[in-house]
Amino acid sequence: MKKTIFICGFWVLSIIVSGQSLSPVVLAASGGYDENAAASLSWTLGEVATETYTAGDNILTQGFQQPITITLSGIDLNLLAYLQGPFNGSEMNTNLNDLSLLPLSQPYSLPPWNYPGTESVAVIPDPNVVDWVLVELRDATSAATATAATAIARQAAFLMSDGNIRSLDGISSQQFNNLTIQHSLFAVIYHRNHLAVMSAYPLTGSGGIYSYDFTSPAGQAFGTDAQKNLTGAVYGMYSGDSDASGEVAPEDIVNVWALQAGTRGYLMGDMDLNSQVSNQDKNEYWFQNINQESQAPE
Repeated sequence: MKKTIFICGFWVLSIIVSGQSLSPVVLAASGGYDENAAASLSWTLGEVATETYTAGDNILTQGFQQPITITLSGIDLNLLAYLQGPFNGSEMNTNLNDLSLLPLSQPYSLPPWNYPGTESVAVIPDPNVVDWVLVELRDATSAATATAATAIARQAAFLMSDGNIRSLDGISSQQFNNLTIQHSLFAVIYHRNHLAVMSAYPLTGSGGIYSYDFTSPAGQAFGTDAQKNLTGAVYGMYSGDSDASGEVAPEDIVNVWALQAGTRGYLMGDMDLNSQVSNQDKNEYWFQNINQESQAPE
């Protein structure tokens, strides 16, 4: 554990950071930086009045400590999200799991995700698993600038019936290792046939645990009308994108649903995740959501 102590004028702030290495830049009339294996000490003596200047990613605050880049050895991620398709009014159904149809390896290695991760299990670890999802972390100054180019990590995980996204044991939080964060973290959630969402605000971090609730209130997903109002003040990811194009469009019916109609299994045309591709998928999900698009910045 490394202790970092900032001293500015008569104020003393002691910060204990677990598993982090800090690279401070000190610009002041007087000050310095030193460290050993147990702790680091940086100090500045600046003017009482302060001003802040910015140019791109560079920030200069007169008289006080400068922003730092933080390398995290590991963070725990707690995300909460619902899928419209399996949502039953209070939680999500687990039909695919009940019928032993969930694959034992993550299903996002194909286009458009092209995720090379090797996440797999010998058995589905918990009866409350709804499906696999793909989580992506982006590092940006704002949600609007958190494009795909700012992605710093991705990981496949299990979505549970209560909306929690869990690691491969079905219990633990997701853990991301060796992240270098320069700005703020934003999370994107992808699902096979629901529209992807990105957090409208930076993830809240405390003690190495970063959390975000996409389900409530309105506006938790970035963009306009980015999620479906499921009930009351509860929101979830739009169903109907059976070709994973990022839009609920005619191609979802022509190229996917029509070819799978009347069949059962772990199928993209099964928009409510009950294992059957039927008129219910087309009429209650695709038709109701036609022309909706993912609002996650590309």
